[in-house]
Amino acid sequence: MTRNLASFVLFAALLGGQSSAPTKPGKVEGVVINSVNNDPVKKASVTLQAFGRPANYSTVTDAAGHFQFDSVEPGRYQATANRDGFRTPRQYPGNRFEKAIVVAEEQQVKDLVVKLLPLAMVNGHVFDDDGDPLVRAQVQALRYMYNQGHRQLNPVGFASTNDLGEYQFLDLEPGRYYFLAAVRPGFGRLPPNTKSATPEQTYPDTFYPSASQAEQATASELAAGAQVNGIDFRLRKAPAFHIHGKALDGRTGEPLRNARLRIQTRSHIFLQSVAVRQNGAFDARGLVSGSYLLILQTSEQLSAHQIVNVGDHDVDDVALVLTPLLEISGTFRLEGDPPPAQRRSQTRVGLNEFEIGSSAWSAVNADGTFTLKVIAAVYQIIASCDAGAYLKSMHFGDHDVSTGKIDLTQQTTGTLNIVCATDVGQLHGYVQTESGEPAAQALITIEPVDEHQSRPDLHYQLISDQNGKFEYRDFAPGEYKVFAWESTDADPQMLQSAEFRKAFESRAASVTVPPGGSASVQLNLIPAADIEAEKNKLP
Repeated sequence: MTRNLASFVLFAALLGGQSSAPTKPGKVEGVVINSVNNDPVKKASVTLQAFGRPANYSTVTDAAGHFQFDSVEPGRYQATANRDGFRTPRQYPGNRFEKAIVVAEEQQVKDLVVKLLPLAMVNGHVFDDDGDPLVRAQVQALRYMYNQGHRQLNPVGFASTNDLGEYQFLDLEPGRYYFLAAVRPGFGRLPPNTKSATPEQTYPDTFYPSASQAEQATASELAAGAQVNGIDFRLRKAPAFHIHGKALDGRTGEPLRNARLRIQTRSHIFLQSVAVRQNGAFDARGLVSGSYLLILQTSEQLSAHQIVNVGDHDVDDVALVLTPLLEISGTFRLEGDPPPAQRRSQTRVGLNEFEIGSSAWSAVNADGTFTLKVIAAVYQIIASCDAGAYLKSMHFGDHDVSTGKIDLTQQTTGTLNIVCATDVGQLHGYVQTESGEPAAQALITIEPVDEHQSRPDLHYQLISDQNGKFEYRDFAPGEYKVFAWESTDADPQMLQSAEFRKAFESRAASVTVPPGGSASVQLNLIPAADIEAEKNKLP
């Protein structure tokens, strides 16, 4: 018996040794190139990352842009590169990764090409109205971006001027930009309510070349790798005014102490942060004529926001009354048999407000309950169901809010009840080019119609396969419009915008997906040239 046991152990050890025999590594070599002019990119960091396991390799390209990995475990990999002044060409859903690199035992993978997109450089000056340089002026590079169909001007780069008034951006992605110059005055430690002996002046925020609003500004189109000089500003002083007021605790009527007030423009550009003194008073100074948003929120979950219009004189006696955040409780319920992959513990619900940039998120508890704390505003509900289910209905108290909008300025009490259902539909489709050929790698966007357009969970994005076909199996039943876009480089958020889609409505296909059923649709590809032409009409 002992001999048999020993023989078995020895046999098992031999088998174990055979199964864990070391594999013979392969080699990978290639080149990193500039995606615009195909020039080699030297000193680029290259990473070979394995799929599904922590086996990564890294190296740096030589003067010819060449890289080589001499001992690579067999498997599937993705190659990426990084270099200052470049970025990886953007990939959108369905096309996020290059084709997998397969390395077999003792195989030498050659001629691998990794592309990097060169970034643009912008240089300029900021002068005062006498032509003298303005030191430490702030310059922002801004772009219009889309968030769930809403277009908003967002800063994507910051620079400051030196003692010659010069500034520089080194790494701007290709696209259309608006440049904004600002001088933030330093008020030092002036006593509260200090008034200047002469009329106060300041430099208004100025969009290139001399506009006070983005709508009147000149846009700059930056190509990949471009070097643009001469984006110069000449700032002229304008009368400056104060906003005086007091912050009060709405629960007690007492002054709020030791807080900071945020001042920003209506287009969400931050201007200054103002201290609230011990008696609750605040003094926001150096403001030119215009409309401003005052936002105050404390760690005790008190908040207030107010729009203040400044004309040709100071604004006095502004009262900011802070009230507790609204507490919205809710339930998340599944109707029907649970789908195979139920992950309710990971589900999140959010409320998003675009005017003042307020949002709140909550994880859904195991029992399907959640709680959100927000200020009183009109919100967009952001929720989605697990795979195999769709968001069927939403009610806040007795009100149907299935459009995705909830007005917490009119109704502040009630339970937000969200119901998911499992009678999902299926959608199949085919995309063809103008010549009738299958359109591979087309970006498919599927948009709900009518009042449900603000529901982010009802917007779908797919990619057609090499035969021009696509399908989706967890579709929320309803009516949709379906578009097929030639360029997968186009921003899906832009394509989702009703403002942009308007020009292409006649090229969309209408489809109705029934509960538990399927539908099919045939699409004609919208050419990349048409997409680019329409994009150029946008700000």
